[in-house]
Amino acid sequence: MSTSDILIAGGRLFFNEDGHDGAVGKGYLDLGNLPALAIQSNVAEIEHYGFNAVTRTRQKDLNIVTDLSFSLSFTVDEMFAEQWKLLLLSSAIAAQVYAGASIVDEVATAPILLNRSIFTAQRNISSLVVDDQLLSASPFVLGTDYTIPDPVTGEIFIIDGGGITTGMSLYLTYTAAAETRQKLIPGADASVKGSARLELTAQNGSDITAIIQHCEVKPDGDSAISSTEASEVSVVMNILADKVVTPAEPFGDWRHG
Repeated sequence: MSTSDILIAGGRLFFNEDGHDGAVGKGYLDLGNLPALAIQSNVAEIEHYGFNAVTRTRQKDLNIVTDLSFSLSFTVDEMFAEQWKLLLLSSAIAAQVYAGASIVDEVATAPILLNRSIFTAQRNISSLVVDDQLLSASPFVLGTDYTIPDPVTGEIFIIDGGGITTGMSLYLTYTAAAETRQKLIPGADASVKGSARLELTAQNGSDITAIIQHCEVKPDGDSAISSTEASEVSVVMNILADKVVTPAEPFGDWRHG
């Protein structure tokens, strides 16, 4: 033992979704920057006590281990689509392709209320015309009857005191730019199972590689979204006993040095 054994390290964690029980899986995904990482060992025991007639006290004489588990707790701050998939407990990611188009007389679906917003069906809009009848010769006036707070989201704000009244039917004509977005359906999976690989690279101390054959990943607690600092999501990886690939090493192969 020496000061060279003091560990100062950074890590990269890779997750292979569905890659457990001998399955190939979807390939190792780098979960990105890990601002925090903790390795947790959990042991549950039953304590046995015997009575000492001399001291007239109960004395613990045995601990029986009943439960053994390991987990990794970590935070991520690179919020690409796969991270949102874990956060929202989604089962899949599907690309949604929106071709650039000229939209004519789209019916506003939200209720028309004063001092409230409605949204166009597509995003990244320009050349917006708002009518109360099809292709009206006298459309409503931007800045007097409505504003466009955010053309990227397609938000249209209805001004109180303008020509638009509550409950009116509105028709929206605009141009939408082409874009591709990722669609996730929340709540489809309570957790995602697979295999994992942890690579700890030491500035001081020894490198560590952990090959984990069976685990599940799920969000852990609140995930704060911030406009002033990097937003972080808390995640827990429960390491599950592998009874198929490496039953002699059920909690993985941890390599030090």
